[in-house]
Amino acid sequence: MLYSHDEYKLFQDELEGGSIGTLWSAMRADNFGKDDLSFNDKKAYFFELLQRLMQDGKIKLAKHGVFLDGTIEEQIARYKAAFPDNEDKLVHGLWFTFDESPGGIVWVHDNGYLDWT
Repeated sequence: MLYSHDEYKLFQDELEGGSIGTLWSAMRADNFGKDDLSFNDKKAYFFELLQRLMQDGKIKLAKHGVFLDGTIEEQIARYKAAFPDNEDKLVHGLWFTFDESPGGIVWVHDNGYLDWT
């Protein structure tokens, strides 16, 4: 695991309600006490956070108003397969809004409210 329990809770609390692009933008070296973070390291942190949030029932992935099908592991695998192979192809985070992106985040609040981002 890349995140300690406290780090994970901090990211969860600070990013709640944010879009998937916002989650990606939080994958910065200084947020992890590092001087530098490679693209592959950013992806590893990003996908671990995404998976943990899904496992904890905090988010679901969806596209065009429809939840993605499959297990959490299958959804993450599809996302990883579609993910650009370098930072430039993310087009400053706009990739998350492109058709080739598998989907975005829907936050599931404690009261059951679904916050589509």
